[in-house]
Amino acid sequence: MSTSLTLDPQNWHALEEAFHQALQTGLEHLQSLEEQPVWRPAPEAMKSAFRSPLPTSPKPLEQLLDQFRDQLLPYGNGNTHPRFFGWVHGGGNLYGALGELCAALLNNNLGGRDHIAHQVEHQVLQWSREMFGFPASSSGLLTSGTSMATLIALAVARQSAVGASMKTQGLQGNTSPLVGYCSAQSHNSVLKAFQLLGLGSDALRAVPVSDDFTLDTHALAELITADRLAGATPFCVIATVGTVNTGAIDDITAIREVCYREDLWLHVDAAFGGALALLDEYQDAIGAVQDADSIAFDFHKWFQVPYAVGGLLVKDANTHRATFSERKEYLTTEPMGLSAGAPWFCDFGPELSRGFMALKVWFTFQGVGTERLAGVVRKHCQLATETANIIDASANLERLAPVPMNVVCCRYVPPRLQGEASQQAAYLDALNSAIVTQLQLQGRAAPSTTVLHGCVAIRVAIVNHRTESAHMNDLVSDIQQLGTQIDQCFAFLLQPAQWHLMQGGDARLVVDPDTELNRYGCSPAPRNHAFTFSSSTATSISAPAYQAAEQYRQRLLHDCVKADDLAPLAQHCRDLESNLATTFGFADLNPDLHLSPSGTDSQLHVVAAVTTAIPAKWISIVCGADETGSGTPFSVTGCHFDNTTCLGHTVTKGERLAGMAPIAYKGVPFRDARGRLQTIEEMDNAIEDHVRDAVSQGYNVMLHAMDQSKFGCWAPSPKKLDQLRNDYGQQIQVIIDACQLRIDQEDLSSHLSKGDILLLTGSKFFTGPPFSGVAIFPEEFSRQLLHSGRALPQGLAEYLPKSDLGNWEALLQTATAPPTIGMYLRWKAALEEAQRYYQVPKEKRIEGLDRFSHEVSDLIDSHPQLEPLFEKSSAWWARSDMLGDELGVRRSIFPFLIHHRNGEYLAQDQVRDLYEKLNSDFSADVKFEEKALAAQCCHIGQPVKITGHDTSALRISMGARILSDGWHDGTHDNQHLEEELRQIRIILDKITLCIDRFL
Repeated sequence: MSTSLTLDPQNWHALEEAFHQALQTGLEHLQSLEEQPVWRPAPEAMKSAFRSPLPTSPKPLEQLLDQFRDQLLPYGNGNTHPRFFGWVHGGGNLYGALGELCAALLNNNLGGRDHIAHQVEHQVLQWSREMFGFPASSSGLLTSGTSMATLIALAVARQSAVGASMKTQGLQGNTSPLVGYCSAQSHNSVLKAFQLLGLGSDALRAVPVSDDFTLDTHALAELITADRLAGATPFCVIATVGTVNTGAIDDITAIREVCYREDLWLHVDAAFGGALALLDEYQDAIGAVQDADSIAFDFHKWFQVPYAVGGLLVKDANTHRATFSERKEYLTTEPMGLSAGAPWFCDFGPELSRGFMALKVWFTFQGVGTERLAGVVRKHCQLATETANIIDASANLERLAPVPMNVVCCRYVPPRLQGEASQQAAYLDALNSAIVTQLQLQGRAAPSTTVLHGCVAIRVAIVNHRTESAHMNDLVSDIQQLGTQIDQCFAFLLQPAQWHLMQGGDARLVVDPDTELNRYGCSPAPRNHAFTFSSSTATSISAPAYQAAEQYRQRLLHDCVKADDLAPLAQHCRDLESNLATTFGFADLNPDLHLSPSGTDSQLHVVAAVTTAIPAKWISIVCGADETGSGTPFSVTGCHFDNTTCLGHTVTKGERLAGMAPIAYKGVPFRDARGRLQTIEEMDNAIEDHVRDAVSQGYNVMLHAMDQSKFGCWAPSPKKLDQLRNDYGQQIQVIIDACQLRIDQEDLSSHLSKGDILLLTGSKFFTGPPFSGVAIFPEEFSRQLLHSGRALPQGLAEYLPKSDLGNWEALLQTATAPPTIGMYLRWKAALEEAQRYYQVPKEKRIEGLDRFSHEVSDLIDSHPQLEPLFEKSSAWWARSDMLGDELGVRRSIFPFLIHHRNGEYLAQDQVRDLYEKLNSDFSADVKFEEKALAAQCCHIGQPVKITGHDTSALRISMGARILSDGWHDGTHDNQHLEEELRQIRIILDKITLCIDRFL
């Protein structure tokens, strides 16, 4: 015996109670709008609640209602709120909401067939004809909005222009291209319609506008004439009643005259301003819409009907029906029965399945009446005029457009910039964009922005029926208050991420205006056209990382503005440190992290901390000293390594920091005086000898171990490092220079657990912007420092601002509070790259690393003028004695020397010239067949001098992006690595071209 299976509830009463509860919750929300923020961003926890897998069994209704109350209602787009002024979003109404509920209970399909719901849509369309003056014989259709209505209308216009063949041959049978015309201020749905209809965006002419932002009819006529002379076929003009930007109303009468004269279809986009048809005082402006061939309008905007419903009216009902009427045998109509009622609505549009959109319109018009709706529209126009008058009378607000209906566009101009607005255009754009963002994030109001005459405008569209004068006055006051606050206190945060990425380092970050590159050969903005394999030096920021940095800049601005102080920067620094520890897998060890602009700055921080925690006679022994930065001998001895610090203080290079204890120095190079690369065993022995000698002379040793150098070498070996720790205990402090970050998480954790201090940067393997360093101290060391009772050297305050001190704040009380936004943004970008990399499954990462390493080394080996520094058989090729099995045990830096064709090495200056030529476009200097290669910019690792020889090596360096850029939302692009290798081949070809042409 079969059991009944339906989706009806087993307990009807419980479901009825759920309906009541949902309704009550929604009504309470709407009644308390004034006490709520206009908008608030949904926290990640709320978003994650909607990422659950497909449910196989039902959830309790109580849980669903809780989600509606707690996770949906508070995080809408805000358009029900009276202080919502963005875009053109209607506020909805409860009568329409009731109609929407009733429509859902009916569950009617209005594509066709004979049922009463069709009569409701016919009535709504008849009301629309009455409002817009269209004849009873015109056809119509309700749609999801004006975007769809315009698409349908232009399809009818196209059919009218081409004829019946349009449906069989399409545009392929048309010898003269169709072109149409719209205002340069028209909605982008018109452009989309041209694209979807196969006309193409080039066929849509953007007609210039007059000073009042209405379509210039003289320019329209000239364009039409020019197109006819060029052999095109003009077929339609789209006029606008209420442009989105300013509410401009095109001169429908004048445009209609042009269309009559030229025999063109006139379509009116009244998505926004259609509700003006309710007002007698606007009949002179819009009365001529009754002469249009078609009109599209939205009920969900100014008519206040809940989303989503728009409408379309077409004068020529026969052509309208002929454009869309297609029947299959299962859609046969009959004179009687359920299949009666022809023509069906599916005969006037592309959809057969259509919801009962008309009922919420019907409920709204019946429940409210057009007099009340007209009163709301009139109120909004009056509020706009009043607001415009207030702006015009203000000393720090500037109105940017006329106010023909309910849109006001203005901008804040600080009094100090009055008369200088044109010279400060970029700053004013950033300031006004920030004001709008702050209004939204703080929940005060939600205007939007647009661009008028090249200026960013604060755009205020008064569309919500709940908006009153008090809300407008509050908005104007809030704009002025935020504008003053941001301009006076946080102007520096208005600079774009690109600017900040150049700050807080040294002159190497400054961009050359001619090349748009810094001294590393890279850019603080995405440089997508360049082939980039320079991660052993520095890399131009990627588009995803730049986006993350720019969003983070705006977050910093918001938090500081909200607090009216720079104090939030300290917490952001702590959050970045925590994020870094989590990303690289050692957060469980509770290390103490201190961000810095560079690895060299971090070295200085470390020696200051070590000599403070453990007063002793100290020496820094630097392993691989010939492959470290030029500032290392200074920083590891507690001296200024440049004449200007990252905070802009003028100092004397080579002079010890104030309060810094003396530190001796010994460098252990990889190469001897003749340029011979020492063996790993020789390096281990030399390091051990120097440590033994230093200790015998009464020194404590800071051993700066090299994890991977500029050429991918290391010293000492892990085994020797363990021996030195065991032999010398408290007399040695190991500092791991892992600034290349070609090291695995297991090894980072191992170093910390053994008491080593780590130096990392985000700008090497993980391809973050240059100048992002961090010093990482083991928990026990940090405890010892904090309990030492001694202050850090006061000269360190010239490098570390107060917000970056963390738990060192009490140890460096002379620190000041200059913000280091650039460093925060650089680390944010680097962490974005690292997280993208680790989203790739490990097996895919290892597979890609192996393939890239193998093929790149083979390509260099086979190049007749390149000589790799390391053979695969060399002990220096890669380590095998690491805990991790990914980055630390694979070669990812491929250095090579370059020969002339006669076999001689290129001199140092020639290698430098070649490096710069690679990264530039010199196509003007070569013959035609070489131009494409010469134009391709190729950025690889900077030249590194080879001791004992008058030459330098270049480097092709593997970076995280060779893998992460090929991984998108859990899908691996198998062709991405092929593209990376193709780029390597082109780089090698360009090296040959450079040698042949210039060297």
